[in-house]
Amino acid sequence: MKYVTPCCLCLSLFLVACANEDTSETVVVKKPVADPVTEEDVSKEFGEAFETTKKFTQQKHDEYAAKLDKQLRELNVKIDQLQEKGSDLKDDAKVKWNEQMDELKVQRDHVSEKLEEFNNASADAWEGLKQDLDTAWENLENSFDNAENEIDEEV
Repeated sequence: MKYVTPCCLCLSLFLVACANEDTSETVVVKKPVADPVTEEDVSKEFGEAFETTKKFTQQKHDEYAAKLDKQLRELNVKIDQLQEKGSDLKDDAKVKWNEQMDELKVQRDHVSEKLEEFNNASADAWEGLKQDLDTAWENLENSFDNAENEIDEEV
C-alpha cells in the first residue's frame, strides 16, 4: 500500500505529460490557382465602369431637363391664365399688375435661357448649372405665387 500512492502519483504525472504532447499535424490548404489579373483586364473593366457612369450621368441629366421643361410649359399656361385675370383691373392696379407680369416673364425667360444652357452643357459642367437653374426656378415660382396672391386679392 505504501507503494500505491507513489505509483498513482507517477502514473498521474505520466498521463498529464502525455496529454500535453502536441500530436496535431499542420494542415496546409492550397487555394486553387486563379487566373492572374492583367493590365488589359483592369483597363477593360475600368472602361466599362466609366461608360456605365457616363450613361447614368447623361440619363440623370436628361430626366432633370425633361422634368424642368415640363414644369416650365405648365407654368407658362398658368402665367397666361393669370394675365387674363389681370385684364379686369382698373387704372393704378392695372399698371402695377402689368409691371409685375413683365417681371414674371423676365424671370421665366431667364429660366428658359438657363435650361437651354443646361441642355448644351457638358457632363462635367452641368452639376453647377443645375444649382443655378434650381435657384432661378425657385425665384420664378415665388414670383408667380406672389402675383397669383395679389390678383386674387384685387379681383
